[in-house]
Amino acid sequence: MKFNKFDKLWCIKEDQFNVNNNKYYEGIFTQGNGFMSIRGSFEEGINDAPQDEEYIRMPANVTLETARNPRSKWGTYVPGIVGIHPLLKEEIINLPCFLEVILCFEDEKLDTERCEIEEYTRWLDLRDATLNRIFIWNTKCGAKLELKYSRFISLNDKNICAQQIKIKLLKGNGKLKINSGINGNVRTNGYNHLNNIEMSFTDEKDVLVKTTTDKGDSITQISSTQSMNGEAWDEKLGTNVAFLESNVPMNENEEITINKYNILITDRDTEKDLMLTKGMELLKRAKESGFDKLYEVHKLKWDEKWENSDIKIGGNDNLQIAIRMSIYHLIRSNAEKDSRVAICAKGYAGEAYFGRYFWDTEIYMLPYYIYTNPEAARNLILFRYNTLEGAKKNAKHYGYNGARYPWESSVTGEEQCPLWQYADHEIHVTADIAYAIWHYYMATNDEEFMQNYGIDILVETSRYWIDRVDKNEKGYYELLGVMGPDEYLPLTRNNSYTNRMVKFNLSKTIEYIDKIKKSNVDFYISIAQRLNLRESEIENFSEVQAKLVLCYDKDTEIVPQSEDFYKYADLDFLTIWKDRSKPFGHFISQEKNYRSKALKQADVLELMVLFQKEFSREQIIKAYEYYEPITTHDSSLSAAIHSIICCWIGKEEDTEKFLNKAIDIDMSLEKKGAEEGIHIANCGGLWQLVVFGFAGLKSPMDSEELKFEPKLPKSINSMDFSIIWHNKSYNVSINKDGYEVKAK
Repeated sequence: MKFNKFDKLWCIKEDQFNVNNNKYYEGIFTQGNGFMSIRGSFEEGINDAPQDEEYIRMPANVTLETARNPRSKWGTYVPGIVGIHPLLKEEIINLPCFLEVILCFEDEKLDTERCEIEEYTRWLDLRDATLNRIFIWNTKCGAKLELKYSRFISLNDKNICAQQIKIKLLKGNGKLKINSGINGNVRTNGYNHLNNIEMSFTDEKDVLVKTTTDKGDSITQISSTQSMNGEAWDEKLGTNVAFLESNVPMNENEEITINKYNILITDRDTEKDLMLTKGMELLKRAKESGFDKLYEVHKLKWDEKWENSDIKIGGNDNLQIAIRMSIYHLIRSNAEKDSRVAICAKGYAGEAYFGRYFWDTEIYMLPYYIYTNPEAARNLILFRYNTLEGAKKNAKHYGYNGARYPWESSVTGEEQCPLWQYADHEIHVTADIAYAIWHYYMATNDEEFMQNYGIDILVETSRYWIDRVDKNEKGYYELLGVMGPDEYLPLTRNNSYTNRMVKFNLSKTIEYIDKIKKSNVDFYISIAQRLNLRESEIENFSEVQAKLVLCYDKDTEIVPQSEDFYKYADLDFLTIWKDRSKPFGHFISQEKNYRSKALKQADVLELMVLFQKEFSREQIIKAYEYYEPITTHDSSLSAAIHSIICCWIGKEEDTEKFLNKAIDIDMSLEKKGAEEGIHIANCGGLWQLVVFGFAGLKSPMDSEELKFEPKLPKSINSMDFSIIWHNKSYNVSINKDGYEVKAK
């Protein structure tokens, strides 16, 4: 395989190796195809970084938690393969690593940190999702070797990961030892979820590993290592390790090419008794195709993705590579045809959030899929339908009717969050899902989805809300003890964001019921029977949505974050927040933070982004000027929303400031934000900033026609992208003089 010509607008590059940066690059270089994702670790690993270290990770606020920081963290994740942690509940499982290829020349083991390495370069090419590495190894015996690595997880064959290593002896001669296999000595957040690991070899000297998890899931992994030079391989077994070993004499200018084909299959998709047969068939096909042909069909699939998803930015190279990085991770972390899973908060690039699903999916990520891949968007919402029974169990657990979606969901749809303040009070996620359903419906006109799935969620969530509200002495309904998007105030009264979203949830339930009543009475009767929906319930939906409190201060023309927000204590941020490079939450006790005016992230401003049409420019300006100075932006969800708001109200300097802040969340090497995984919600937020902010796309909930109101910042001269609107594809071109939309 020949490397593509390096392009700084398409490639994320590591120019020199520094072990202190290694974990960051492992995160940002994560590869995947939706079915599986693998962190960008070295094939030979990192010295003094055992992957089977056992420790107890306690339930904690992840934002403020001090993460363990080993020099390297392997990660092989399959969405849906989860285990049970004794303290943390369900979490994604880190599976055995099949990337391992260890090289020794004349008994000197390749160690990128300790060996003499020069001309080192490693890069992730976003165009074709390949991870590449080139360097010169000057050995202690005086030999000089050139090594070229390349690997990809096939977008065409979801079960296949292919690796290629080219080794050329530039100077000297000697013996090269190659160990290639699968290493099962891994842990997830310090815990072992692998109950049984069987290591063996096939008749064709392929490494075969069969794993059973603590939940009873079965995983089969097969690796075949082939040398184009026809070297002989010996089988070796260790503790949870199986590998092939070859000792190859090399002469000056001789080159060896190693191709390694890896297959991963689970019983989620294949009957247990057929897994080995299917795996061997896939492996045979991979070997017959060869590395280059596998790459060609893989690249064609990525070409198709970029044709529909790329955003070309003129004038701002930092934003260009950042938006492509964001789109890349949104593509590779999404199992677009699988409605049994969603996208975890770290984009399957780490274990910090345990592989769980938050409101991030519906509010931050879903718009990207709605406008570029509606089928993927549909399946992400179908995940919430498929976990509706879990949401009903949650509601029942809290003593309510209907469906209450969990703050942290796993594959069952039941609450996984171990911390009471979020699990008990951050209930807006239920209404967020209803908002997402309506957003998708307005953008696609997918009646079949609404009639068979969407209406069920709308009705069941509405049942929850009319049970959750409290009626006050004036006859109005309130939501008490609520945490809104701002996670630094957990027990508020009538949070404006939550109340407006609940009103939306109820109103759209009523609207869709009215629509099917008028269009097809018989169909309405069948739905009412299926859901046991009574007219008295619909009347209750209507009463609560009409009388649910929405706070507004007429004197200041500010939407209060909550009815009681002004009663919280003011803080001296300059005195408390000594080091702005660290989260504000590190400098204040949780008890004091929870009773003060210190926002973790956008709350009212988030509301205004979702319901832009309901607020005047003056109201948005006043909200921004009031809330931004007391917002810590400790959450990665904050920067993109603030930049959108600033773009809309013409605050150009602040637009650029928050744009750069959003870019830096994962792209900044100094901040190393990607160490524990990708902030995938920020990837979606950055996409929304570009499309809803700079391009000014009007939501289909606000406009029946495809409409833009561009507001390009000074740093951007032009933008070109594709969008799907009501099932039709369009090319959009924007510059300082205006915009043009053409049907594809």
